[in-house]
Amino acid sequence: MATLSRRSILKAFAAFGAGLSASGLALETCWAARVRPDKEERDKERTARYVFNFGSIYATENYLTTPHAHQQIKQIIEQNTNNKIYVKIYDKGTRGSESQLINAVRYQAMQGGLLSFANLSPLINELDIVNIPFWAADNERYLRLVRSAAWNKHVLSKAGQYKIRVLLHYVIGGRTATTIRHHEKLIKSPDDFIGMSYRIPNSRALGTFYKLAKAAPQVIPWPLAAATARAGRFEALDSSIVGLYSGPDNLKNEIGIISDIGLVQDAWAAIVSTDFIESLDPVTRAQFLDSFTAIQAAQFEAYQNARKYCIQEFAKLGVRIYTPTQQEHTALATAFGPANHAWAPVKTALLGPNGMAIFDELYKAAIG
Repeated sequence: MATLSRRSILKAFAAFGAGLSASGLALETCWAARVRPDKEERDKERTARYVFNFGSIYATENYLTTPHAHQQIKQIIEQNTNNKIYVKIYDKGTRGSESQLINAVRYQAMQGGLLSFANLSPLINELDIVNIPFWAADNERYLRLVRSAAWNKHVLSKAGQYKIRVLLHYVIGGRTATTIRHHEKLIKSPDDFIGMSYRIPNSRALGTFYKLAKAAPQVIPWPLAAATARAGRFEALDSSIVGLYSGPDNLKNEIGIISDIGLVQDAWAAIVSTDFIESLDPVTRAQFLDSFTAIQAAQFEAYQNARKYCIQEFAKLGVRIYTPTQQEHTALATAFGPANHAWAPVKTALLGPNGMAIFDELYKAAIG
């Protein structure tokens, strides 16, 4: 599998227009996750011209294991707008689950939120195209894809009709092939999937993959993953290393063997209300939108640190992480990748009548 170096990703962000000085400044203050005195925060909110309420199911204090970028979002937006926008983070699902957050942002009960693609793709079906395996899973390809003109034209443009806009594509890492501790088995070849009971997110593409692999997929809500694993409801799941460790209800204690196959990107997004964007004066609007370039770079840095931390902590728990050889990865990609004829109806269903040609355009954008 391709390995993403720090140098290559910084080049990618430079091409995207990211100012590394801005992301460095944000990271300098974010890791401590400092909380300002209440009076100072109240004064900032009182004197701000606008308030940006941002919802997330993740806990802000868990920044070491969960690269949600809550503090980066707050600090960079406030700094870039000279405090004309005050950012309030509502974490731990206090403003609803991911599906509830979508409607909250659409109807201005909230101005922004962090959502998984699994929760956002029922609204914007085209997003699910990233869940066709082995074409945009690694971080470098994924970032090239989501900042491309083709992605903006064929996928992101569909969000506007719902009065939302995607401004940040989180990097969380590739999905794995992971067995639970009551069914420890190493998955590294196409045959290893056969008959395996799999917990999967709500994704047409991933459902198609597991049927193609002759596994037995079950759509189980993420908050129930640990409990259903303990109850023996499934044998394997496919979250990223970060997702497996930071998952709800101590999911990390249910993990057996992780095979880091790089199936698809475990994608999240930050959405923003278009009504909120349009309410901003022109200068502040430009500052707000420009903030997400620096936030993207800071979030990637947060992901890299979280991944390293989670790997170290899994080692302490005795969890084995296996990296397939190039030959093993090629065998998986050949069997299940986008060239397999089984993906033709999925491409058309997600991208429209010209889905095959559009997918080819997206594929070229991803590989560069």
